[in-house]
Amino acid sequence: MIKNQKNWVFIAGIATCLTVIVAFIVALIMSKKSEWASIFFSLGIIVILIFTSFLLYFAIHNFAKSRELIKKSFNSFIEEVMTNNNIGIIIYDLDQKIIWSSNFIKNKFGSEFIGQTINEFFEKFNLQLPNNWNINEIKTEFANKGNQYETQFWPISNTIVIRDISTEHLFKLESWEQQPVIGEIEIDNYQLFQSILSEEQIFTINKVVIDAIKEYVEKYNFIYRQYTNGKFVIITNEDTLAKMSKEQFDIFMKVNDRLKDQNINKLSLSIGFARGWSSLKEKIEQAKKALVQSQSRGGDQVTIFSNNEPPIYYGSNSEILSDNSRTLINEITREFEKVLKNPEIKNVLIYGHNLADLDALGSSLGIYEIAKSYGKEANIVANTFDSTATTALKELNNKHKDILSNIFIRSDIQANKLTNNSTLVVLVDTSDPTRTDNKDAITNANRDNIFVFDHHRSSKPIDFCPKRNIYINTGASSACEIVTEVINFLDHKVNLSQMTAQVLLSGIYLDTIQFTKSITPRTFQAAAWLESKGASGSISSEMLKVDEDTDKQIKEILDNAIEIKKGYFLAYTDKECSNDVISIAANELLQIRGRVASFVVAKLKNSKVYKLSARGIGTNVQIICEAVGGGGHFSTAAATSEEDLETFVDNIKHAITTAGRNIKNESNSIKRL
Repeated sequence: MIKNQKNWVFIAGIATCLTVIVAFIVALIMSKKSEWASIFFSLGIIVILIFTSFLLYFAIHNFAKSRELIKKSFNSFIEEVMTNNNIGIIIYDLDQKIIWSSNFIKNKFGSEFIGQTINEFFEKFNLQLPNNWNINEIKTEFANKGNQYETQFWPISNTIVIRDISTEHLFKLESWEQQPVIGEIEIDNYQLFQSILSEEQIFTINKVVIDAIKEYVEKYNFIYRQYTNGKFVIITNEDTLAKMSKEQFDIFMKVNDRLKDQNINKLSLSIGFARGWSSLKEKIEQAKKALVQSQSRGGDQVTIFSNNEPPIYYGSNSEILSDNSRTLINEITREFEKVLKNPEIKNVLIYGHNLADLDALGSSLGIYEIAKSYGKEANIVANTFDSTATTALKELNNKHKDILSNIFIRSDIQANKLTNNSTLVVLVDTSDPTRTDNKDAITNANRDNIFVFDHHRSSKPIDFCPKRNIYINTGASSACEIVTEVINFLDHKVNLSQMTAQVLLSGIYLDTIQFTKSITPRTFQAAAWLESKGASGSISSEMLKVDEDTDKQIKEILDNAIEIKKGYFLAYTDKECSNDVISIAANELLQIRGRVASFVVAKLKNSKVYKLSARGIGTNVQIICEAVGGGGHFSTAAATSEEDLETFVDNIKHAITTAGRNIKNESNSIKRL
């Protein structure tokens, strides 16, 4: 139709022009012959021109009208298509003011918003626009009246496209909620219970745990199977996991409250969940690792592993019953001995945590003597020590200079050159290589030749060596206690020197605060054996004494101690202190009756770093330290920060007041505890 109209107008225009030309020529010829003829033809030309003008006017008018109709029809069609597909468009000018919006915008949001700025429009929906929205083509989402919208910015054409994605969002949400989640549950210390409790009591424990699990089965989309004594596998979904997380896994965490048998001291569960992986095989493997992580952190907690998020931890409200069984320490000693006997192993490198204390120093010396007894070249890689360890080393150096001169490697470059497939790498008093004085401690080592001996709760999964090479006993008093037990379980006799025995005993004295905390029968047995090798408790006590200046410094720190919540005390200072002075101050702050947790903050010497040292009595201070980027042990933890003192202290206060109610994500940079 449009094409015919164009042709008609073109033909009419040509015809009119030809007519006028012919008429003009005829009139010109006739005007020379007759005046009346000239007048007649002139009038005729005028009439023809008027007629032609009317004809052209109506043709052009009809053409424009049809074009307008087509335009309206097309716009209406486009509007309908966009609205039917839940799409709206906003056009704005150079001042970012809205100059046009589609019907979808008016229908969904109740106004055309003409004249308002883009910022004003999105402020109505509490959407903070990205800084570069008017430069880059980006997408964002917002919600309004129960609907979900996707916004796409097209700055080149000054256009914003808004799409209703509620149905798509709901489908994705439902699809996500039904994603399978696999978990594993293990009753803490089940083997210990089997050795000390009657069959009736064991039956009671199993029944209590199964009844707790069945509550979740009745309440949520949740199934389980017990595949061996004390161990269960769980299959559930994301929706159920989210609901249980919201409740802080309350049923599992309070399973001990269900016990009526007073002879069973403490019943708790270690639980691991895996979510996110598409492979079910991978999920079950990750669930096992999450369970191990819960156990490594001391049990009585839930660990959730995900393929796209850091581990999340719940629970850990009390310390589990100490396991006096030596089965695990015996097993890892056999593995350790097997590697030491391997002729391919030429040298041994031992690492404690940086700013090494007496526990790290003593356990390192213990492993050193084990390695030397097997004829291996051995060195301790350490360059930083706290003041107590520094003083102890000076005293030892005066008495045993010939022994100590070749033990330590101070350079990480030298240590890395010595590390290869023939090197045995041992971590003591830490399970994190990045916390040592050599960040690349394990880079060049064979993972089968890496061992870990630690008593702190692991802050993150240990994947740099086989599980069989890891011994983390959070019930042990110290790394020195663990290494002493390893020496005792070796088939090979180690002629432990009096010097090393003394430092091992001093490490135990340090971490138990001279046998006032974290002690078990195994601690006393280790200490007694060390004394039989020439160590002296009085010398260890003397090592831990502070001078008058240090005592004065501690008192100044504690002068401003404040109670954050009942039983939780915090002291802080902007003055520089040594690492162990902060730890001693935390111990001192806890000495007054009624106090259940102490937190001391001070600036570390010659640095811009602030150190938090935390202590607890029946209180999990680890989760509080984790909330500010640290970690450690149930009752002994620490954190460091390069934030200003006021910010760091405010974060600590918030962590203390919200402890037990918030999810604790993993992010750790622990120093000496």
